[in-house]
Amino acid sequence: MIKVEGRDLWRSGVKIGHVGDGYIIDHSGTRVGAYTSDQVHDRTGRKVAEVSGDYIFFSDGSPKIRIEDNNRDVMGGSLSNVQKAAARVLLGE
Repeated sequence: MIKVEGRDLWRSGVKIGHVGDGYIIDHSGTRVGAYTSDQVHDRTGRKVAEVSGDYIFFSDGSPKIRIEDNNRDVMGGSLSNVQKAAARVLLGE
């Protein structure tokens, strides 16, 4: 589970990253990917996920995830659905 405090991302009491304006960085400050209004891209710019309706769809064919379920795995804060999806996809569950 990822806990959101402001724009910082935490897991088990350890800061794992930060949500910037259009990007996600990991604990070391390295950009691990980016997001738009409805898409998540990895560090190379390849689309890895898309938020559409009530679901997150993955480019690799992985099963879709309900936004409601993602909100239980990425808790707190006031991030948008695509920001929470980016946190989960780029920094792991």
